[in-house]
Amino acid sequence: MASTTHHRTHVLRLAGAVLTCTVAAGALAGCGSDTPKKKTASSPSATASSTPSTDPDQAAKDKVLAAYTNMREIQIKMAADGDLHTEELAKYARGDAATDLKKSVLRNESMGIKFTGRPEMKPQVTAVNTKGKTATVTDCFDATSWKPVYKDSGKELKLAEQRLKYPVTSQATLEGDTWFVTKITADRTKGC
Repeated sequence: MASTTHHRTHVLRLAGAVLTCTVAAGALAGCGSDTPKKKTASSPSATASSTPSTDPDQAAKDKVLAAYTNMREIQIKMAADGDLHTEELAKYARGDAATDLKKSVLRNESMGIKFTGRPEMKPQVTAVNTKGKTATVTDCFDATSWKPVYKDSGKELKLAEQRLKYPVTSQATLEGDTWFVTKITADRTKGC
């Protein structure tokens, strides 16, 4: 009996880590449901505004936001089908961010878990330094409607009580003329 309890505790901790990775998981913008429900990884969500911006870094911010949004779309696909989608992910994420997302998928796969539904996000580029080739994206990641289920049965995995809506801060780096998300830090100690 103790080994069964230990196994369940281990599974719950791993599942919690999976959600944390979501980030790797997994930023401080307000969460809302005004994000479109369907996005494709091949078409960036961030587009230039129709009115000219007075922000000299707006073009860079748009590219950073597109990299982040597309990375998240690939993450959602990875969590749903259990495939790593390595080539697609490499277009938008590098370093710790890519590694953490892949580890999360492999951990889920080893436990027979996939995710259904979608997380809610509303990311914002809060800092960009084009000379230093760095940027910061903050997001309020809401996994309330993004549920882990067992692949075989479709039964929802019951997780230990944990925060499902929390801030995530991501770092991005400019390589050549392409922005890549390189680090994702979730803060599950507070909500957003």
